[in-house]
Amino acid sequence: MITAAKCKDLATQYKALSSVPNTSKDRTFLLRNIAKSFAGVAGQLDRLDSVVRAEESQRLSRAG
Repeated sequence: MITAAKCKDLATQYKALSSVPNTSKDRTFLLRNIAKSFAGVAGQLDRLDSVVRAEESQRLSRAG
């Protein structure tokens, strides 16, 4: 499964690609959008991880 860290890394890479000189406007636009999408997925995965940890903590509290 892809991780938040990997998504953040990919977002950085795509953002860097969008800054390469002589890149067409269409390609730059798409690369920036892909970077934003990966950044968004990273945020969602971070939030999911937080929810999973909280739920696991609650489950352990009830069991113990």
